[in-house]
Amino acid sequence: MATTTAPTHTRTARTSAAKVAAAAAALFAVAFFWTVASVDVPHRASDAKLLAWWQESDKQLAGIVSQYCAIAAALLFVVIINYFTTLTARSTARQWAMFARSMGLIFSTTLLVSAALRGVIGRMVKVDGEPLPGLEVLRYSTALNYDLIGSVAMTALGLTILAVSVVVMRTHILPKWLAYVGFACSTLILIAGAAMIGQFTIILSLIWSLCLATTLWRHPTTP
Repeated sequence: MATTTAPTHTRTARTSAAKVAAAAAALFAVAFFWTVASVDVPHRASDAKLLAWWQESDKQLAGIVSQYCAIAAALLFVVIINYFTTLTARSTARQWAMFARSMGLIFSTTLLVSAALRGVIGRMVKVDGEPLPGLEVLRYSTALNYDLIGSVAMTALGLTILAVSVVVMRTHILPKWLAYVGFACSTLILIAGAAMIGQFTIILSLIWSLCLATTLWRHPTTP
């Protein structure tokens, strides 16, 4: 009786953990999408146009919304990468798994920094009652945020996806098609990151995340 119950309990726990990770991957895609979709600061705008954009109350509120979405995305990605680390605890690609975890944590950390930059203007004006900062600050804050996402965050994410794909290919802990999707997405993300336009490949990270969510949901008991 005890011998039968133990494997059943282990399988149930594994299924529950996989379902949580699958849900986290799907929610990460949603949160990361709204992180960038909720704020669209005019690119190469004149001083007057940029100032007018930031003076709108709904634009300041959008920055705060983007901040909370970025925080959610960062935390959800930690859930994903922690589950993957657990899944590969006894795999033969331990070094790649640890590399994936390290890059994933760097991505989440960078996203949290970006979250602060996204919400700081709205907080200053709406919460603290401070006047809107000058054009130099507005331009610098926007440029720094774009650089964090386009170069640092997306490069770290691309390396995470690449490492996960290598582990999947070597260990078969998940279906191999996920590795092929990951190789394609990570290659394009890393190229764009090197060119400092990684923000244009965010859609690829969303596709990969949704593919991972589908895989984990359909194969929850994969050892």
